[in-house]
Amino acid sequence: MSTGADCTFYEKTPRQWFYDLQQWPYGDSEDYDTFGPFTTFEEAETHLRNTHANPGGFSINPLPNCPHDFKKNRTFDRIYQFECRQCGDLLFS
Repeated sequence: MSTGADCTFYEKTPRQWFYDLQQWPYGDSEDYDTFGPFTTFEEAETHLRNTHANPGGFSINPLPNCPHDFKKNRTFDRIYQFECRQCGDLLFS
């Protein structure tokens, strides 16, 4: 189950990732907590998963021109996807 909190990941400078997570009450609060820096999107997303309740979705704002360090993930709909550890971009096969 997700909380519905607003969440945005962003890269301020190369290899400096942060995320802003909306404070309670979700949907009504204009206040956010900021977490980071992390060296990759993957580290930031792992921190969110291990530290907070599932917000239910998020936006990703990487800097342009990532060199793409892909890993292969198996999704629950049985489609293989590749996700960049650095910037979070997806490439579906």
